[in-house]
Amino acid sequence: MIVRDVRPGSIAGEAGLKAGDIVLEINGFRMFDALDYRFYGGDDFITFLVRRGGETLLFEIEKEPGEDAGLVFDEVKLGKCGNDCVFCFVDQNPPGLREPLYFRDGDYRFSFMYGNFVTLTNVGPKALERIIRLRMSPMYVSVHATDVPTRMRLMGLRKDDRLLDKLQKLHDGGIDMHTQVVLCPGWNDGAVLEKTVDDLWLLRDHVVSLAVVPVGVTRHRRGLPRLEPVTPAYARALIDRVEWWQETRFRPGKGTNWMYPSDEFYLLAGRELPGAEFYDDFPQVENGVGLSRQFLDAFMEEERDFPDGLRAPRRLILATGALAFPFMKEVVAHRLSAIRNLEVTLVPVENTLFGKTVTVSGLLSGACFAEGLRSHAAGDLLLLPPDCVNTDGVFLDDRDPDWLSRKLGVRAMVFRGSWTEALERLGA
Repeated sequence: MIVRDVRPGSIAGEAGLKAGDIVLEINGFRMFDALDYRFYGGDDFITFLVRRGGETLLFEIEKEPGEDAGLVFDEVKLGKCGNDCVFCFVDQNPPGLREPLYFRDGDYRFSFMYGNFVTLTNVGPKALERIIRLRMSPMYVSVHATDVPTRMRLMGLRKDDRLLDKLQKLHDGGIDMHTQVVLCPGWNDGAVLEKTVDDLWLLRDHVVSLAVVPVGVTRHRRGLPRLEPVTPAYARALIDRVEWWQETRFRPGKGTNWMYPSDEFYLLAGRELPGAEFYDDFPQVENGVGLSRQFLDAFMEEERDFPDGLRAPRRLILATGALAFPFMKEVVAHRLSAIRNLEVTLVPVENTLFGKTVTVSGLLSGACFAEGLRSHAAGDLLLLPPDCVNTDGVFLDDRDPDWLSRKLGVRAMVFRGSWTEALERLGA
């Protein structure tokens, strides 16, 4: 690991470390990447074994607990996934999207750092030991199936990757794991899902949650194995089964619901979304498990402060994906329409990028919004779903809300969690 910079006035700088130094070991352990620095760098006393030119030097640093020593390294480079899953969304992407969307992520370090789900297929004994040694907990693991033939067929594996042995080792090492199954009708459901649940339940001391997410099927599957999307009837049967497990096994055995269908199952089934207590501490909200409930609860909490009316007539356009349209209409649009001088138009936007089978708002592109809102653009403010742009503020097709504003001739804003802010923009 090459030191790229030493922060001015830092302890490392005062000790004599310099940019260009190669750190070989930290506290006697080989320096593999910046995670080692983050882990051992929190100690009160740190030793750096450094190569500088032809010399090997030892630096000893004593500091306050948690204080950064001041070394700067390159960012951790993302490792690729080695699987060839039949449902991989990367393979279903059309051309013209952001470049990172064509990259298959399979790096266990990013699972710990950012909550990325990984299969552990390319994780060997040394990596497992490192996860345990560095206390990289929790990890987020895509299981999909524990039945070996199904797992191999589903994920394009040439041999058994011994997932259960890996999970057992992490379990015994005290590493908590959040797991998921992408459910593909006819592939890993039925008896295969039963086995997966049974196997993971045996590790429940550290497998702290299991999410079930429906497979995403786009219209760009030419040359790929046939996959059937989840139907409303299928979603209802899955929910019934999971709720039976929760009642008879998970809550009595662990005190939590443990296994959670994603929001898509409830919305597809036409079922009412469960209350917040169903999701315990929302362990997989970033995986779409309970996200809709959090959104609705936040809305109902904030609506108490809504004004009775606006100073002048205003028109608000709400854009949403087809899946969320029913509850957005019943709860959000209905309540906002009660504000005097506020006309609310709720528009379900069809996914012209991936096809009609993809109905979540997070996979709508700038072009989807432009097409779907073309005949609804007469308004004072267009409010877009919060998950339709990335952290850089751009849609899947690299366009941004400013582009959409110019295209439609209406001010477009991504919802950032505050309805009060949106109403203020309208002149509340």
